[in-house]
Amino acid sequence: MYLVYTAMLALNVSAEVVNGFKSVGNAMNKSNQNMEVKLQDTYDNFENALKNNHDKVVDKYEKAQKVKQLSKDLANYVDSLTYEFIGRIASKAEIQPFNEDGSKAKKVVIPLKDGEGKVMIDSVRRAVSLDGFSWIQKLDDNHAGTSFFVGKGEGDEATEGAAVELKQKIHDYKHQVKNILGNDSAHVSLGLNVEGKEFNSEGKLKSWEMLNFNETVAGAALVTLVRMKAEVMNAEFDAVNMLYKQVKSNDFSFDKVAVIARPSSPYVMQGGKYELVVNVGAYDSKAHFEANVGGSHFTSNDSGAVVYTATCNTTGPKTVSGTVYVKNDNGTESYEFKQSYYVAAPMAVYELTEMNVVYANIENPIRISVPGTAAHDVIVTLTDPSAATLTADKSMGDSYYTIKPKKNTGKVELKTSIKDGRGTREMSKQEFRIRMIPTPKLYIGNYEEGKPIKVAELKSASYIRASYGPEFAFKMKAPQVTNQKVFITRVPGMEEMNARGKDWTPEIKSAITKAKPGCKIVVTADVVLGDGRKEKIERTWTVSK
Repeated sequence: MYLVYTAMLALNVSAEVVNGFKSVGNAMNKSNQNMEVKLQDTYDNFENALKNNHDKVVDKYEKAQKVKQLSKDLANYVDSLTYEFIGRIASKAEIQPFNEDGSKAKKVVIPLKDGEGKVMIDSVRRAVSLDGFSWIQKLDDNHAGTSFFVGKGEGDEATEGAAVELKQKIHDYKHQVKNILGNDSAHVSLGLNVEGKEFNSEGKLKSWEMLNFNETVAGAALVTLVRMKAEVMNAEFDAVNMLYKQVKSNDFSFDKVAVIARPSSPYVMQGGKYELVVNVGAYDSKAHFEANVGGSHFTSNDSGAVVYTATCNTTGPKTVSGTVYVKNDNGTESYEFKQSYYVAAPMAVYELTEMNVVYANIENPIRISVPGTAAHDVIVTLTDPSAATLTADKSMGDSYYTIKPKKNTGKVELKTSIKDGRGTREMSKQEFRIRMIPTPKLYIGNYEEGKPIKVAELKSASYIRASYGPEFAFKMKAPQVTNQKVFITRVPGMEEMNARGKDWTPEIKSAITKAKPGCKIVVTADVVLGDGRKEKIERTWTVSK
């Protein structure tokens, strides 16, 4: 998902993709927090092992502590770049927190720059801790990132900017960690691949900093920073976990093996690829295991895993199953597993934030979806059912609804939640302003009310027409003229003439033939609007040559 959103953000496709980035950034932050918990568990295990067997553990423990400090310093530096960059694209954070009962708390406004325009890192850190990246604006800016990270950003290599310094710090970090691990470094893949060059979308070789930060929108740059912090913690976890496993390698003999099957994502877009990483909870690093996954045979790689991929050409729920064959002293044992995932059709979510209007007393169609969640796991409700009725429109599809306000003014609020393995989670709320359908306009032919009408055009007309006008783009039943009165000035003996419906009577048509330039035709019409309301509308046209 990160690669999809980064590519789309780099193209500055739409504001909805920016909103998608916020979701990805928040999810990655949460993942980083979970990794911190895993790391702390490993360090706690090291502490207990040190207490129980100091002489055996102390060497590995001290190495782990050095890796911990190096990793903390680099992660803090990545954080400082993240907060500094956010402060450059946002002058303040406006955050709308919610109380435990779901009601809105008092809005929090946090200035991010001091009186001299300098970014206040602690203020940015507080804003991110309160509401992740959801409040950040200008994520489609493709100038700030280039200036901050790569300076002028010319050529294939960057010579200045924050990305250049970050690349050097990553290089130094990897070098120092490998020195700490010594020969053990051969058993750890630290990742953090920032050296060398890669091809960009135009087939040109670019350095890591130019590829990730030059002419890249701010949202993509921030995602890259969050990802780099995740890679730092992954490198730390792999290094420290390897040290801990070496401490415990002679303490246990395993009599059970658990199969671990981890999908890259349980939700796949149609046309995309489903990837499943299969490994075992305990294995000999010098031996490989065999596996049958989805009907194909595999041998585990050097990291003790099997990677299964499948192209997803059809939508709907899918299942992949297989068997892992592990050798032990008594021969080979088999372990079965099964994983489920869901393939969804490609979609984009669009939202006109300044046009959040629903019209009173009629059914307003709306499509609601949550990126990364199947339609059948999305729950939409009204926070105040007395304000409107909400109906699922199954004739249009799983994500379609209609809102029919019961009031003529005020607001309607929708709440969207999703169902997943953790139960039901609220995702967001959206307010819609209630407005009345506008008063229709009257037309003679193509002549709008109040505009001069040529005498020849008037005499060829045969009815009066009501319309909301081209400015009203809402698709609904046109207003209907039920009765009308017509009067023409400056015509001797002229009296007011009546007609039912929109069509003119022979009497009206005959009177119109007597109209000359300078006359005025006055029409008073009874009109029924699309919401059932009735209005009386009087309009005047001046007859011209």
